[in-house]
Amino acid sequence: MKKIILTLAGMLASISFAPNAFAIPAFARQVGMACSACHYQHFPVLNSFGRAFKAGGYTMIGAQEKIEAEGLSLPGTLNAALVGYAQYQKSNGPTDGSTPTGKTTNDGQVQIPQQVSLFLGGRVGEHIGFETEINVSGAGADTGATTGTGLIRLKIPFVYDVGSVKAGIIPFSTAGLGVADSFEVLNTGAVAVHAFNQTVLSGSTLGGMQTVSAQQYIGTGTAANGVAFIASNENFFANFAKWGANVGAGGSGGPSSNYLRAAWTPGSLVSGFDSAIGVQIWSGSSAMDASSGPTGSSPNAAFGTNGVVDTKASAVDAQLMGDVAGMPLLVVASYANAPASDAAAGAGANFNLFNTSTSGARKSLNIGAELGVIPNKATVQFGIRRASAGVNVPGTLTGNATDNAIMLGGTYNIALNVRAELTYTKASGDMYNPAQAATAGYLGDTLTTLDLAFGF
Repeated sequence: MKKIILTLAGMLASISFAPNAFAIPAFARQVGMACSACHYQHFPVLNSFGRAFKAGGYTMIGAQEKIEAEGLSLPGTLNAALVGYAQYQKSNGPTDGSTPTGKTTNDGQVQIPQQVSLFLGGRVGEHIGFETEINVSGAGADTGATTGTGLIRLKIPFVYDVGSVKAGIIPFSTAGLGVADSFEVLNTGAVAVHAFNQTVLSGSTLGGMQTVSAQQYIGTGTAANGVAFIASNENFFANFAKWGANVGAGGSGGPSSNYLRAAWTPGSLVSGFDSAIGVQIWSGSSAMDASSGPTGSSPNAAFGTNGVVDTKASAVDAQLMGDVAGMPLLVVASYANAPASDAAAGAGANFNLFNTSTSGARKSLNIGAELGVIPNKATVQFGIRRASAGVNVPGTLTGNATDNAIMLGGTYNIALNVRAELTYTKASGDMYNPAQAATAGYLGDTLTTLDLAFGF
């Protein structure tokens, strides 16, 4: 821990200038504005203007040339960007020096690149926009899941003004960000792409993202596609989506699951702070390809070729953004709960997509904060999690293993579009007891991650 704190201090001591925050260049090119116009401290955290741009379906355009005719209003250029991460991770579990293929993050692992994505997005017409992310290398840093190469997400918002409200329909698909990615503007981790800390560790909950966000801890970032119905203005936003967790080669099933998101975003909730409070509810069930059921299990065999999973979870969250002693501060809080899966087999007994265990609810209370010690240049981060993993592991007295964590981190903008990130996470609880530490593949109870994020 001492080494991590000293490294952070050294990083901050080297600061000499303060450029704008890092963001996706595709949208910056369209609106012709600095990245800090939409982002608070750094990408991917949204400020109020960024929320408005997204609520408008990415249709806002600045000085960029347009091609216009009857029923046509396109940017003169297809706006694109490459965004990527290079990463070093070190966990403190036992090392395996037998073969190169046996190496894990316990040995220290470098990934260059860890992920590179091609973004295309912006205006399609006066009331139509789109956003597409195509993974061209490795695991998605902003999904927390290994998605391979290919389409990560696609959204096509149709948004219209109805009085003081923007209302619309958004067909969407994502390989691993969950139904919440259809439309989300808060920075609580309700969807992974807006969590202020993007660190994840495959096969573990040691990452910073799962420490600051309860929604990410319970695993709401799944494959999803469907249609979202949205409404928003400066005081609120709401999203009701019909969706399906359709994964695997068959892409079986239709949008039979439900998702409801509502948030209140009044500027005066806390004096001097941009504030918001919201709720998320996942319900219903979804057909899935039998060969690729929810993580850690297969769909109930009683359903034959096409399994059915429940999609049940709930969450409440809140955020505050504002200056403290001249330094920008973001504070987020969230609580999420995914009920246990049905214990019995047979018709009507399904796995829960967000908690395949039958031992107990998977639930978490998370608080995170990021302080801009040098505005738009460098931040320090903190997160804390108190969680129950929803499983009964050896040495668990309650039958539902505890999984707690504390995270310290920091970011440093090397240039307008290049950022260094350092994260240290320390976990505790039943998931890290001596019996668990003796299991094969144990990744330890600490994780150090150094990221280099870039976009052009």
